[in-house]
Amino acid sequence: MRLVGGDGSAPGRLKRRTSSRIVRAVAGKGNNDVRRCSRNGCRWPASASLTYAYAQKVVWIEDLTPQPHPAAYDLCAAHAERLAVPLGWLKEDLRVVPPTVTPIRPEVGSWETAADASASGA
Repeated sequence: MRLVGGDGSAPGRLKRRTSSRIVRAVAGKGNNDVRRCSRNGCRWPASASLTYAYAQKVVWIEDLTPQPHPAAYDLCAAHAERLAVPLGWLKEDLRVVPPTVTPIRPEVGSWETAADASASGA
């Protein structure tokens, strides 16, 4: 803390400096921020919401909810597709069009179309 006067030169009231870290943290909390996958270490955007009923042993995967909900987990397409439920639980995928194949962090140049594969004789 430092003493600052009205014009910045003479001592006056006590004023706290604003930390740039606090300003950056608050600036990143806007409403138009992209929701990320809830899985630790995953930085991909969320595309599905996971909810469950413990007593009924059922897990639902739905299209991403418009607003975050405290009882739902946001998942990226890869984690929603690969989700494994405990033995005896039911997994219900309620997404409108669930992805059939989900790429997981492809290497640069690893994409090959079906036409390219058949042309090369693969």
